[in-house]
Amino acid sequence: MSNPCGAAQQAAAPYHFAINKPCCGEGCPIFQSEPIGYATAHQMLETIFRQQLPTHGMAVREGQIKLCHAMLDALYNKDVTLCDAGVGLGKTYAYLVACLLWQSQRPRALWQPVVISTASVALQEAILQEYIPFLSSVLLQYGYLDTPIQAVLRKGKERFVCDLRLLERQRQMAQRGERFARRAVILRQALGCLDLDKLPGLSGFDRRQICVPEHCPRLCPARSRCRYQRYLRESNGPAVSIQVCNHNYLLADALHRQNGWKPLLRDYQAAVIDEAHRLPEAAEQMLTKQLSIKGLRQLIHRLEQQHLTRGAQKLRATTEMLAAAYQPQAPNRARADRQVPYQTTPERQAALAALQTCIGELLRRYPARIPTSLCHQLQDASKTAALFAWPQEDWIAYIEYGTVSDKQTDTEFTLYAVPRDQPGYLRDMLWQREKPAILTSGTLAAGHDFTHVRRRLGLQGGLAVQNVQVASPFDYAKDCLLLFPPRPSAHKVDRPIEKETHYERLARQIEQLVRTARGHTLVLFTSYDQMGHVYEQLEGKLPVPLFKAPRGGQLFVEQFKRCDNAVLLAGGPCWEGVDFPGDIVSLLVIVRLPFPVPNPVREARRQQYPDLHSYIQAEIVPEMQQKLRQGFGRAIRTETDSCAVAILDLRAAPGGRYHRAVLEALPAGIPIATKTEDIQPFLRARKGPDFFLPDFENDPNEKQQ
Repeated sequence: MSNPCGAAQQAAAPYHFAINKPCCGEGCPIFQSEPIGYATAHQMLETIFRQQLPTHGMAVREGQIKLCHAMLDALYNKDVTLCDAGVGLGKTYAYLVACLLWQSQRPRALWQPVVISTASVALQEAILQEYIPFLSSVLLQYGYLDTPIQAVLRKGKERFVCDLRLLERQRQMAQRGERFARRAVILRQALGCLDLDKLPGLSGFDRRQICVPEHCPRLCPARSRCRYQRYLRESNGPAVSIQVCNHNYLLADALHRQNGWKPLLRDYQAAVIDEAHRLPEAAEQMLTKQLSIKGLRQLIHRLEQQHLTRGAQKLRATTEMLAAAYQPQAPNRARADRQVPYQTTPERQAALAALQTCIGELLRRYPARIPTSLCHQLQDASKTAALFAWPQEDWIAYIEYGTVSDKQTDTEFTLYAVPRDQPGYLRDMLWQREKPAILTSGTLAAGHDFTHVRRRLGLQGGLAVQNVQVASPFDYAKDCLLLFPPRPSAHKVDRPIEKETHYERLARQIEQLVRTARGHTLVLFTSYDQMGHVYEQLEGKLPVPLFKAPRGGQLFVEQFKRCDNAVLLAGGPCWEGVDFPGDIVSLLVIVRLPFPVPNPVREARRQQYPDLHSYIQAEIVPEMQQKLRQGFGRAIRTETDSCAVAILDLRAAPGGRYHRAVLEALPAGIPIATKTEDIQPFLRARKGPDFFLPDFENDPNEKQQ
């Protein structure tokens, strides 16, 4: 890079920042080899966000700058800091700039990368493909960097191609002829793509056949030219300054370190946990022990593949004995997919003990014939069986039943054991390492209170934790309307209003809202069953396309986003992590307050509280507020958006039991309305003429009602 003042530039280490010195009277940047200090880093932060980034299209946001200062302080002070960042604040750029500035203050001999953990693939891709390239380009241009930022995505080996297994699978496909031609084409694409997630159309079976095995042999003949091994070497190389992973991978790495195993991540000097409200969920998923009939049958199949027929037969007999012991009682046989607290019986203990004995005999009799990965799976099954044979107080155990047939041997169930003190596990795995950590999300606080999230994250018990809350830059008082509509009034329908079903009444209320807002509507449900019934009632009644996004219905979400005007009924994933900018969503309807669904784990944890009211206020209401904030965040995504938000749950309305809790969860200052008709003037004042097309008033369906 040229230096206008002619000062000599020293060769700097990768990502070493320049210090702005007025050496020629113009403040031009000159590379320095020594680390920068605390005050200089904060000064550079101001320059980056107020001068350099705005010249490349980014708005100056005071909240973003405040957030970045707080994050930089957390890194310098080696704090654990909770950062509740409002929607649209730009927290990703805030923590990236903070991390890069902080990295530059460390002597090169002590330099290590940072790790950024997220809950979603979409955010990982955005960080790697959008945020880092843009920021790297800007910082290079202004002399803050002398080489581009290098970041790497870290994830489990089962998500990568094993070259040796790929060649073997290709040979198998070639022998099977034209019937497998399409699959053979996809497998050929894997020769140029290491990441299995980037291979659309790859079947789950083929994926399992060509992925890197759980235990990769050191004496593998392809090791020297293996793409996966090269990826590992590059990921752990000195040039990488940012490691990106998901929460499960971060926790798995922490578990490896805790047990003295080989770490999954390169040693890092700081952690940024984005979407931190999802970390407890990931921890529960990782720490939960489970034993299922389906899983045991998969082990039997693997034994048969190794030609261990007699061992497979013994394990099958033991598995059927276990299935019979857990057969549900006759009165409950009609129910499916239910969860019940675990209870031990002599019959169940005997079946679990028999399973342990059977596995022990297998491992002793066939030590050389059982692959290492299968050996570990059998050992895990035996240890988990012991956990249920003799339940312990520090575990919450329950049974989840699937569809039950008339035959005992066809009973499908899974045994689950969840740590009672899950926050304690998180504290031991992540927060005792004396490394700075930034935990950020748009929904960490319940109102302005961090107590609930600190408890769930294990950030109590004497840990020094800083709390930072920065509001969204959006003008909700001007661009948002919060509506608590009353129950729909009676009008002429095919049947008397008192005989109208709940779903018909709800669908009619939603239709009235959609017509008043002229479409552009997202309706969020907490129940897929309720969503399906409402969809049946609304289908064919609106002059704009109507979409329903079931579980895994991302295709319908994308179709909705491509329409100029449409209505989407959705649940689950659409409550968070999905962008609907502009006029795509100008009416957001929340059908019910998103209270968590009762389950055996919550029921067991309720016993820690003196009464039900205390439990609801400490656990249930904060969870509802967090989820409500996530859903509300779909309404306004940019400074130019405007949206009406209707909450139909009467418990949220003025005078309702949870009205105050709802208002505490949402941004302050939003105008409140109680009449559906108030939507019209609000939108008329903010939308262009094209927004109100098609003409709902002349819709034939409207005239028939």
